[in-house]
Amino acid sequence: MDLDFVRIECKPVSAVSDRVGTQLHHALRGFEAYFKKSCCVNGQDSCAVCCRNADCPYIDVFARQLSSDPEVVRLHQKPSLPFSLYVDTADGDMSAVAIGIVIVGRAVNYVEIFHAALCALVKEYIASLHPEADCHLTSYILDHQAVRHEIVGTRPVSESVILLSGHHILCHSTHSDHVRVTFASPLRLMAGGSVARCFDFALFFRSQLRRCSSLCAYYGTGKLDLDFPRLSHAARNVSVLENSICYNQQKYLEQTGMAGLLGVAECTGLIEPMYALLLLGSYFNAGKGAAFGCGQYEIEVI
Repeated sequence: MDLDFVRIECKPVSAVSDRVGTQLHHALRGFEAYFKKSCCVNGQDSCAVCCRNADCPYIDVFARQLSSDPEVVRLHQKPSLPFSLYVDTADGDMSAVAIGIVIVGRAVNYVEIFHAALCALVKEYIASLHPEADCHLTSYILDHQAVRHEIVGTRPVSESVILLSGHHILCHSTHSDHVRVTFASPLRLMAGGSVARCFDFALFFRSQLRRCSSLCAYYGTGKLDLDFPRLSHAARNVSVLENSICYNQQKYLEQTGMAGLLGVAECTGLIEPMYALLLLGSYFNAGKGAAFGCGQYEIEVI
């Protein structure tokens, strides 16, 4: 199995605003419209009357068509979207904010469109905050060490692509049984028909196990070769030590579907390859709305 992906970031030349947090995360929810605008050649309001559906990047990315393999459909049902947006505020430094996207599997073929859509979204967001200011962006491709390589404006983005490997992460990450998980945007996991109000490691881990497996099945080169029952059972035995994760209940967040769990937790008792899988999953976010920036997290070895 392998799952290739690409990371792109764009950074405004000057500070955005101290309102970058929630408002910028909410702005990411509109990414689909920017993608469609960046690739639509007919300017149709409705895709149903467009004659280019068969080879349309927008349809290929957002239609989430079911697999022709009944076993894949049985295990994963509707596929995830093949990208994940995120915001990097560099430890709270608003002047260093970067807005990124991880593009997964065959969706990498549309890297130019993803890049154009991301830049358009960020420019319009900044214009809404500072209508009098010119917005200049610098774009980067990130490698496995998260080192940024600037995309030269005169060259196609596809010439700068650095493919990252999910197989490499799973097979070459040094295992740790004690980790710290930090959620930078609201984690929205369903439990009992509603969004979970408390952090449950087993619920979180099983969600990421399904998410990574689904992405591999639909956009990678094969199924995720892991012992699912064993890992799912072992997740229940992981202990959560220090836990500051709490549910953000601001009315604005509830109304916009952005309410969820935020904070930091230390977890111990992980078995191999739990850490590697969560590290891989951190590139794709977690829970509901993961493609549009929800459930963004970092995992660190302690």
